[in-house]
Amino acid sequence: MTDGSVAIGATVRAGVADLGPSVRACWGAVLAAVLISALSQVLPPAARGLAGPLALAASIIAWGALYRRAFGRAPGLAGLRWGLDEWRLLGAHALVAVIFIVVGAVLLTVVGAIALGVARANAPDFDATSAQAWRLALAHSGPGAIVAGAAPLLGLALLAWLAARLSLTAPATVAQGRVQVLSAFPLTRGVVIPILISGLVLAAPAAGLAAISSLIGRWAGPGLKLPLALLSAIFAYGYLAPVWTGALVHIYRRRATPAASLSRDV
Repeated sequence: MTDGSVAIGATVRAGVADLGPSVRACWGAVLAAVLISALSQVLPPAARGLAGPLALAASIIAWGALYRRAFGRAPGLAGLRWGLDEWRLLGAHALVAVIFIVVGAVLLTVVGAIALGVARANAPDFDATSAQAWRLALAHSGPGAIVAGAAPLLGLALLAWLAARLSLTAPATVAQGRVQVLSAFPLTRGVVIPILISGLVLAAPAAGLAAISSLIGRWAGPGLKLPLALLSAIFAYGYLAPVWTGALVHIYRRRATPAASLSRDV
């Protein structure tokens, strides 16, 4: 039992310290995730519909192996297997996706209504189908433009808060052997800021690489698409996934209590 406090420095260190052991123990799953993810990014136009399912499969294979290793569950062949934990993670991801779709749809409606109200207040004959009309109406709306511009930022902030509140879904699901979504929600109460800052610190190298890869891709054209896709997948599953898993497991172990473990499943 711990006091439940979460320190940013300790969380980041836990994630980085877990990188080497995780990759060594789960290299088979990491390699499979890298190859599947890279393939999903270079599919021909006729097979683009498979990109989403392949990317999802890659992430479940990697997360399943990493979390099973963290909680001492059956490792499989170098982490490579698809068992009950992977199915539970798939179900948890699906439920989280539904939550984000619903919340995102509500936010989109609210933000759109605010922007439309500001535009029509400034231009009674406003044409909502014209991009030029939107630019002119919002450019001359004075304080209303601030409101219209702040609404999407507040929406993004709310989505970031929701992502942090649901961030322990995967570790809770694997640790408890059952799908945990809303039942894992209380575990992040009061620690949203440490989770977000820790995530930003750990993701900074990946974000930098993504920016560089994007610039190289624009400069070099389609000839480097496959190498850049492989590089992106290697960094995503060879670095970001292991360190974020280590960080979230660290937070989960500090926050988990008997009361949380007995909370209702969703």
